[in-house]
Amino acid sequence: MQHILILGAGRSATDFIQYLLDQSLSHDWEIVVGDYNLALAQEKVGSHPKAKAIFFDLADDDLLQRSVQDADLVASFLPAHMHKTVAKACLAHSTHMITASYISPELKLMDEAAREKDLLFLAEMGADPGLDHMSAMQHIDEIKSKGGDLMSFKSYAGALVSPSCENNPWGYKFTWMPMNVVLAGQGGAARYIRDQQFRYLPYHRLFTITDTVKVPGAYGELEAYANRDSLPYCERYGLADVPTLIRGTLRVPGYCEAWNVLVQLGVTDNTYRIADSHKNTYGQWLRSYLPAKGPENVEELLASFIGESLDSPVMERLRYLEICSDRPIMRENATPAEILLDLLMEKWKFADSDTDTLIMVHEFIYTYKGQTYKRTSSLASEGLDHQHTAISRTVGLPAGIGARLMLEGKIKARGVHIPVIPEIYAPILEELKQFSLDFEESEEIYEGTP
Repeated sequence: MQHILILGAGRSATDFIQYLLDQSLSHDWEIVVGDYNLALAQEKVGSHPKAKAIFFDLADDDLLQRSVQDADLVASFLPAHMHKTVAKACLAHSTHMITASYISPELKLMDEAAREKDLLFLAEMGADPGLDHMSAMQHIDEIKSKGGDLMSFKSYAGALVSPSCENNPWGYKFTWMPMNVVLAGQGGAARYIRDQQFRYLPYHRLFTITDTVKVPGAYGELEAYANRDSLPYCERYGLADVPTLIRGTLRVPGYCEAWNVLVQLGVTDNTYRIADSHKNTYGQWLRSYLPAKGPENVEELLASFIGESLDSPVMERLRYLEICSDRPIMRENATPAEILLDLLMEKWKFADSDTDTLIMVHEFIYTYKGQTYKRTSSLASEGLDHQHTAISRTVGLPAGIGARLMLEGKIKARGVHIPVIPEIYAPILEELKQFSLDFEESEEIYEGTP
């Protein structure tokens, strides 16, 4: 009998837990789901005969050590900054670990220790990061193996509300970590390489430069802004000499132009607090970011400041947020980002009747035997319902399959890894087809410039 400890029972863990529960009887697994919210953990395991829920608090080190020492595999769905503490416990008790989060510097440093203990710490096993790595590397390895020379790799992904549920001018609702959306792009310039030139986009220009991306399904075309730092993927994907490598985040056309107004105003800042913010209306607060002289009406002042007419699409999106209104700010001594978030949580609420869609598009341009080709690999996965969302499924199912492979001893790699090697990504991508998570592929002769 093997024991699995799952830490964290939030939305991202829903389909991961369900996958392992479905597999547990045939594999004789005992599953423990721990969460600070015991009721949430109990809800996720239900009355399953092979699972139980426990209260879990990472601050209780004795509880952490007791829980980990009995496990053959620990899956951490806790906030990303907590993974290092879990990983240290896994090293101490010789326990494998899997997570959907990015590899942290601290986790990287555990690579040698994990190898010495014959352990695998498998990270970035969700959608993005995770499924993006797997689907990209499948094609990169295939192109390389036949002798192709990759000239350009562009990868785009976005978690969006399904088109049938779009009912606001932004074409967007919160399906995942709302504050992360407000703070997207902050903390450093976006970096990528295009036509052998390193490109750097500081935050204040990030949403002014977008690509148009053709996507599968009902969307047709979306816009993309540069996503974080693309340069490390030159090494991760074995593309040290590729002339163009860009990773981007997808949004509905028009989103970036309107969001850029909020960035330029400074109301997405989370580094300082507004004294007595709760004593102001949203209109009074916004006026404090606008020129002292101008129209008395805040909406007119905003339109004049950004050079837009009152009936422009940009102003329509801003007006929808009621950011110029007499609505009182409820949060005390809040940061600008928190004040904005409170509005967005209402305006961009993901309703119980809504479904979401995960869009992922890879574009490869390569040369082979004197001819240039363009290959496109794309996925449009719609959530099943409000619980089994597209994000929960594309995070939980790849991680769940990865966990099963680890427990079955089918992954021989040891140390700290992400899913960029065939023994990890190949069987996962194949099994995901059973869940309708199958990429559509197309290829054509390319006449343009990479």
